[in-house]
Amino acid sequence: MGNALRRTLLSDLSGFAVTGARINNLKHEFETIDGVREDTLEVLLNIKELVVKGYPFCYERSPLTTIKGILYAKGPRVITGAMFQLPQDTVAIINPSQYICTLVDDSEFYLEIDIETGKGCKLIDELIEPKFCQSISPMGAATLRMDATFAPVRKANYKIRLIHDTEGNIKESLQIDILTNGSITPKRCLQESSKILIGLFFPIFLDNDFLAVSSELAKKFYK
Repeated sequence: MGNALRRTLLSDLSGFAVTGARINNLKHEFETIDGVREDTLEVLLNIKELVVKGYPFCYERSPLTTIKGILYAKGPRVITGAMFQLPQDTVAIINPSQYICTLVDDSEFYLEIDIETGKGCKLIDELIEPKFCQSISPMGAATLRMDATFAPVRKANYKIRLIHDTEGNIKESLQIDILTNGSITPKRCLQESSKILIGLFFPIFLDNDFLAVSSELAKKFYK
């Protein structure tokens, strides 16, 4: 049971992640950004550190649906995640202090990101094709794709311990340690993973023969 929950927690829970970005008029990630202290690759790595939390109904969106976030600023100033404009009641950035870059002069900086929902981790080739993510950038920038980690659980471990019940019998106790990225609580993660496992095992109970056997075993157990 502990192993099944751990595998489900790490690979089957849905989450949101940034999968692409458009910066000024860049055509590829090896170009330099005018007026920005960091290079383009460093800016993209900072964008990947954004943690996105979705409102409940957003988890039911089609995988082909892309949510866009827009950031426009004029330097000199420090750019952080709090400056993104996102559609109302869709998603929110829960680490708004995340550093993006620094404008060292009075240059204009335009950044547009694509936010998608999914499960586990996906490489660039496994993500939605660019045709579903048409740019609205006024400068005609190319979409810089990036690997995405949708899984909200960063670490999950379990331990089995022996305990004594009220009658002195030795029982097994399952202890699960869950570390998330902050977009969802550990308790909610455990509830969602339990739902997934129940959905996998429930069809077995629809079998009449199995149901009859399990009913007899249940009667003996509760006696």
